[in-house]
Amino acid sequence: MMAKVSFGSVVKWLLWCGWLALFIGGVANYSGSWLTYTTFSLVFLAMLLSGLYRQVSYGYLFLVVMLWLGFWLKITVHLLVDYPFGESTGLFDKSPSAWDEVLLITTMGSIGVVVARALYQRFSLVSSSMVVRLNDEKFLAPVWYLAKRRWVWAGLIIVCVGLAIINSSLGILQVGLVPRTILPWPLNAVISWLVGYGLTLGIATLLWWDIVLGKNVSLVVYFVLIEAFTSTLSLFSRGAYIFHVIPQFFSLFKNRSRVIGWSRNNIIAVSATFIVLFAISYPLVNKLRAHYYSYAPMAGEFSVLGADADADTDTGVSELNKLARFGVDRWIGAEGLMAVWAHPGKGSDLFWEGIRERREVGKDTLYIEISRAVAFRAADKTKFQFTEIPGAMAFLYYSGKLWIVALGMFVFAWAVLASEALVSKYTGNPILCALWGGMTANAVTQFGVAPRSLLITLFEMICGIAAIWFVQSEYLSRGLQKTGLTKNMKSGA
Repeated sequence: MMAKVSFGSVVKWLLWCGWLALFIGGVANYSGSWLTYTTFSLVFLAMLLSGLYRQVSYGYLFLVVMLWLGFWLKITVHLLVDYPFGESTGLFDKSPSAWDEVLLITTMGSIGVVVARALYQRFSLVSSSMVVRLNDEKFLAPVWYLAKRRWVWAGLIIVCVGLAIINSSLGILQVGLVPRTILPWPLNAVISWLVGYGLTLGIATLLWWDIVLGKNVSLVVYFVLIEAFTSTLSLFSRGAYIFHVIPQFFSLFKNRSRVIGWSRNNIIAVSATFIVLFAISYPLVNKLRAHYYSYAPMAGEFSVLGADADADTDTGVSELNKLARFGVDRWIGAEGLMAVWAHPGKGSDLFWEGIRERREVGKDTLYIEISRAVAFRAADKTKFQFTEIPGAMAFLYYSGKLWIVALGMFVFAWAVLASEALVSKYTGNPILCALWGGMTANAVTQFGVAPRSLLITLFEMICGIAAIWFVQSEYLSRGLQKTGLTKNMKSGA
């Protein structure tokens, strides 16, 4: 009898065949040393597999996938199809020796990531199952939530849509634009954080509370899509939809044994809704960008911004071509390292200048000077905040030292792993772990422009996680019991 071939096995073989075909095409078209490209490819493959196999955290998985997309896949696709890179590459001359140097640097960085994962798994006190897939009944929904569940959900969704409308109307946080409205302190910061990530944390918290309460979540799961859809339109960010939805849905999949109400039909319906909303939001965001960015005075044709995959406003480019470029070129990585490698002023002074940099209205970023993005430098900086992003490896190579790239990526990867473990320990919520992991992984891959501002974002996220911990903690429950509110809520349920 013939052995049955599973669907998963077929998919794995197709993926392996796809990787091999890309690798063969890449090495055949690579102008430098075939050994350098082969080593680069194998190390990045090992890094990717270290995230996919026996997953230790969501954040590490997202990090290695983003790095693989931003370096190996992007470079390989550009070797196969000769078209301009998505962002400026400065003085990079594409000579064989230049390519070999860039691939060597990124190979060392990826080795640092893999070593961090290996050592973390060896010495961490938190098992991977406690982060990715939680089965501990210790973390339950607050008593008060059960009585007020419908009102809490309704209130949160109203706030999500309302703040998205307010942000769109006042222009508080929108990609590429200086805030049009300055509200009394700290309202701008609060609204920006809530629309950017805060409300997503709230959705993830309520969704997990429903799951541990044994509620059917086949309807409330659509609120994840509603929040992501309204946020991506409000922020002018096509990536926001992906980064808000994918981590939560992936976590739901990993914890599907705990989820009630997920039949095959429900999964198909949610997946179809996800695709439809993305298909609607993607061109809408492009149109909004074309409208608002068209007023930017640029040097030469504004369509030069079409070189930037995340600021593409050239109406002559089809939506399908934009989507293809969005899939490959929007991931940060290769261009930044190419530009920094070719920059003549690398060293400790440039490295510390980058660390001390602050983002200011009316000024170009340090990396704009390095990447030589002429179009961005010509924009009216009192109205627009266009910039390109080097990424973590490129920023670390400001120093000009390979060992700093390797050590720095080790530290970044370890921070992603350890911080997610703390979120797991204090919230018991794998959906929050996935969101936190996605945020920190994205922060690493997009690191390098005024990095001190990242500390503010991380502080805001930590405050949000701490608030969630307090709301579902025994301390609050005891306080409610002493006031008699818990008893009233139970009777009201």
